Amino acid sequence: MSLADDVSGRALEATTEPTVQAKPGLVRAISWTSAFWIASGVPALLVFSVGYIATLTGPVSILIWPASVLIGIAMAFVYAEMAGMFPEKSGGPPVFGAQAWKRYFRPIAPLNIWGYWFAWSPVISIGGLLMGDYIVAQWLPSSWDLHWGPFHITLAFVLGAAIISAVFWINHFGIKESAAIQFVLGICSLVPLGLMIVVPLFEGKLHLSYLTPLAVPGAHGWDVFKLVAAGLFVAAWSAYAFETAVVYTAEFQRPQRDTPRAIFSAGGLCLFFYGLGPFVLYAVVGGKTIQADPSTALVPLSRAVFGAAGQLLIVMLLVALLLSINTSILGSSRTLYQASKDGWTFRFMQRTSERGVPLRAMGFDLGVNLLLMALGNPVYILAASTIGYMSFNTLDLTAGFLLRRDAARARRPYRAPTLMIRIGILLACLNFILLFVGSPSWGWKAVATGWGVTLLGVAIYYWRRWDDARRRRVTAPAGSSDEALIGALSPATLAAPQAGRATATGHPGDPVALADPEDPLGPIQRWANLAPMIAYLALTATVLTLAENWNVTALFIIGFAMLAAWATGFIVAAGRPACRWYRW
Repeated sequence: MSLADDVSGRALEATTEPTVQAKPGLVRAISWTSAFWIASGVPALLVFSVGYIATLTGPVSILIWPASVLIGIAMAFVYAEMAGMFPEKSGGPPVFGAQAWKRYFRPIAPLNIWGYWFAWSPVISIGGLLMGDYIVAQWLPSSWDLHWGPFHITLAFVLGAAIISAVFWINHFGIKESAAIQFVLGICSLVPLGLMIVVPLFEGKLHLSYLTPLAVPGAHGWDVFKLVAAGLFVAAWSAYAFETAVVYTAEFQRPQRDTPRAIFSAGGLCLFFYGLGPFVLYAVVGGKTIQADPSTALVPLSRAVFGAAGQLLIVMLLVALLLSINTSILGSSRTLYQASKDGWTFRFMQRTSERGVPLRAMGFDLGVNLLLMALGNPVYILAASTIGYMSFNTLDLTAGFLLRRDAARARRPYRAPTLMIRIGILLACLNFILLFVGSPSWGWKAVATGWGVTLLGVAIYYWRRWDDARRRRVTAPAGSSDEALIGALSPATLAAPQAGRATATGHPGDPVALADPEDPLGPIQRWANLAPMIAYLALTATVLTLAENWNVTALFIIGFAMLAAWATGFIVAAGRPACRWYRW
């Protein structure tokens, strides 16, 4: 890039950014307790998949859920540190991770962000479909169905679409009002859900015989491992999700203090619901009752606990689903907003309303989910979106390690124990295994869809990059020399760091002090270091996928050994600046 192109690009940012962001940005109006109540919709995600995982893995499902939450809590140490480093950014862990990856290979950053968004956004469509199905089954029985290719328009779709449209309208008032609504919804849904879990423990309604033998029904050898991996794969979509509490870092009144409090308190809440809920469900109603209708597994539990209060139980489940929908639209829209503002996705979503709400990003969320709802298959959508979520977790835990290594002296209001940062690499390996061994059990069509949507984020990034370059060419005066362009810029503009780069000294807009991009390990050399790692992990993914498909013990062992070697080399190389990751 010539100096003229570079400076004209900065001139464009200086002159056009106030126009692009004519509306005010996000407003610092909430505390960690508000984020806790916004994240309180995460325990309600238990409704989505607890029945399907119990059907897939049998009594072993009671161990899968608490294990998944504990993994999520361990990852929260890494995400809390990353969030504190970027108190001016919203959007959650992928936005923070992008600051590390863009220094090595920029396309990984939009892959990370888009995977996270695709994990959270479909909660809206799945919740809307389930709410519509419950209402139709309970009060408005109808067989009306319009087909158009893969799309189905039913009464359940119409009702669900109306509900999520109403949620969109409610949230346009502002984050403070949204948090208040979440508080009310949380009390109305989590209290009955909590009672449904606790009451059987004291009334002696548990049948421990339902839990024996504690094994995966009808599975042996590596099939057991594959089914448990499939259970952990989908459970992660719900049980890890309390990390959404750090999505609102840019809206905290005291982000350095509020960020760790929000994520760890939300994790504690999830540990209660996900640790006890599946256990009580299986011990009270048994596997056969759950298998009869996995999508409504909590209904027989509710009847066993509260009696035949059918309509009241349905209302309770509807409120829980509404809570999760609201959690999703608040979080995913802010991820899109910050990604757009940072140049990773479509430009139009970086605007906010006069109330500081990312309304255009919320509108994009609504449109995409109306399309997903027309597909009419909640389990398929859930499995596909988990592909994005697990790819994000693998990449972001690695990014947390890179930030600790590359920006060791950067200010960290919360500094995670070094042991937890290193454990984060091991958890990245675990998520990598679940991604390639656990996902195929839910269908190759869902796997292909998940990867297709996740990789779409990279294509959108390159389109945005092309559009930004086109705008620079249009804005730059014809025949401008470098000296003329420099003279047209204000001193403040010249002092600002270039977009997409980190400075050695730090800057209020980008507080992380990464190494100078012009040092001996600059972008080209860093990509040369990273290319072997990407090829190595791609080969590992191929080995694990073939092992899952062919059920070959030797391939499983080779795949695990390759990941162990990668993790060891990565951690060892981290302490040696001149050591490339593969030279352990």
